[in-house]
This record gives sequence, structure tokens and C-alpha cells, in this order.
Amino acid sequence: MANSTADMRLSGGHPALDLVNTVDSRRGRWGPDLLRSFEDLLILTDRLGLVDRQATARLRRQAEHDPHEAAAALAAALELRESIYRLFLSENAGEAYPIADLRLVEDHARRGRARQVLTRNETGYIWMLPFDNLPQLAQLFAVYAGDLLTARHRRRAVRECTGDNCGWLFIDHSKSGRRRWCSDATCGSLARVKRFRSRMKVN
Repeated sequence: MANSTADMRLSGGHPALDLVNTVDSRRGRWGPDLLRSFEDLLILTDRLGLVDRQATARLRRQAEHDPHEAAAALAAALELRESIYRLFLSENAGEAYPIADLRLVEDHARRGRARQVLTRNETGYIWMLPFDNLPQLAQLFAVYAGDLLTARHRRRAVRECTGDNCGWLFIDHSKSGRRRWCSDATCGSLARVKRFRSRMKVN
């Protein structure tokens, strides 16, 4: 079991899904929540390579200077996380996306996109957020979630892990398109052990 965003597995295959998976378990039980502070959110974005070190240091200083704004930015990220979870859980179930959750993601993403600037990198120019205020981290994840939603018919399916005490979301890159677990080494292995023990009891 992970203790924080610093040691959690990044099994989602996409930043928006890794944000969702900051709840250690969603199936069988809920929690613990690994996003307990704005610093936890910063650590996650750093591990995903979404924000450069200079911007991370700048946001960390702002959070230390204004803890109330940091708390509000964290609350926005948590609300967004649950909306993203419900959206892709609905997709996995073959149901329509919940409208209220779509609108929440759209609102955050629209504000983030409005502040994007063209920035040069090693390969050319890309759109980037300047990261000059704390709410932009939630906006960044919303932009990623919106991109994942609009690419639905050009990407692999988003699945829910069926492992005990898991329920994480992940992009299914398996050849069959029927992958059941976020990680074969963890949830998959535990499921096989459980089936083996069940058969041994029967015999």
C-alpha cells in the first residue's frame, strides 16, 4: 500500500488517471487518500514530468507564503479528481458521461487553456501553462482530462482495475483489449494467488 504520492505506483498510463489513482483504494474500501496537501500534488506533477523544477519551486514558495490559497487549490484538485473518476468510470461501464462532471472539467480546462503560451523545447514549440498561480495545477490536469475525453475514438479504452481493494483506472494497452488489472505484478498476482488458494480449499 502506498503512503504518499512520492511512492504510489503510476499505473494509469495518463496524467489524468494517475490523479484519479491518488486514492489508494476505491473498490472494497475507499482510501487512504494520498493527496493530503498541496505539496502532495506538487510531488505528483513532478513525478509525471508535467512541471519543470523552476516552476515547482516557485509554486512551493507561493504555497508556503499563502497556505489558505494552497488549501483552496488542493480542494479544487480533489473536486476535479472525483469528477474525472466518475467520467471514466462511466466510460468503462458503457454509460453516458455525467454532465455536471463534464462541465467541471470543461471549466477548469478552459481557464487553463486561456493562459497557455507557446514555449520552445528541444523539438519545437508546445503550449505550456506559465504556472504563476496555484490553481493552475488543477487546470493542467483538467486540460489533460479533456484531451483524453476528446480522443476517445482514437485511443485504447480506459478500464477499472478489478483487483480487491483497488479500483484504479488505467488505459488498456493489452493486445486483447481485455486487461483486468492496473498492474499484473500487484493486483494481477494477488488475484491469481486468491484463485489458487480457493481451488486448494475445494480440493
